[in-house]
Amino acid sequence: MTGGSRGIGRAIAEALLRKGFRVAIASRNPEEAAEALKREGLPVLALKSDLEADDPAGLVEEAHRALGGLHALVHAAAVNVRKPALELSYEEWRRVLYLHLDVAFLLAQAAAPRMAEAGWGRILFLGSVTTFTGGGPVPIPAYTTAKTALLGLTRALAKEWAPLGIRVNLLCPGYVETEFTLPVRQNPELYGPITARIPLGRWAKPEEIARVAVALCGEEAEYLTGQAVVVDGGFLAY
Repeated sequence: MTGGSRGIGRAIAEALLRKGFRVAIASRNPEEAAEALKREGLPVLALKSDLEADDPAGLVEEAHRALGGLHALVHAAAVNVRKPALELSYEEWRRVLYLHLDVAFLLAQAAAPRMAEAGWGRILFLGSVTTFTGGGPVPIPAYTTAKTALLGLTRALAKEWAPLGIRVNLLCPGYVETEFTLPVRQNPELYGPITARIPLGRWAKPEEIARVAVALCGEEAEYLTGQAVVVDGGFLAY
C-alpha cells in the first residue's frame, strides 16, 4: 500500500496487519513506521519509493515479489496545495492530479493482472468528502478535482474487472485528525465551523477510517464494488 507510513495510511496498514494480511508500505521514508509496527509484533515490509518520480508498475512488481503474491492494493498517498484556482500554477495542479489520479490508475493497471491470476482482488482508493462537496473552507481545486475523478476511475475499473474477481472501491473519509489536516485544525476560524457541521460532533480518528478500509479489503466486500463509501460522522448529511 502507498502512504502507509503516516496518517490514515499508517492506520490502515496497522489494521490490515492485525487482521492477518501481509503488508508492504511504500513511501519516501517508510523505515520509521515499519520499525514501530515491528515493535508491536507486526512484521511489515518497507518499500522506499517516491511515487512522484518512480515507476508505479515497478513498485507493484517489487511488492508482489517480496510478499509472494498480491491480493489487495490500497492507494493512500496524498499531497495537497491549498491555493485558490487563480493562484495555482499548472505545475502544482499537475503534481496533485498525478499523485492522486494518474498513480492510482498505473498502480491498479499493474496490480490487476496479478489479482486476475488468483481470481480474487481488492483495490481501494482513498477519496474524500470533497469528492462530493467541491472543496472545503479553504480552496483546494486540484485536490478536489483529483478526488472527484477517482470516483469515475473506481466505477470504470469496477465494471471492467468484476468478471476477474476484482472489487474496486473508493473510501471517502470526512475530517480526520492527522498531520495532513493540522493546518486546518490549528485555525479556529476553520476548525470551529467544520466541527459544528459534523453531527457526531468531532473529527474522526485514523483508526476509525482504517476499520472500514479493512472490510473493503476483505471477504466482507465480495458483493461491494464500484462504490464510494463515505465515513464522515454525518458531515454530508448536514
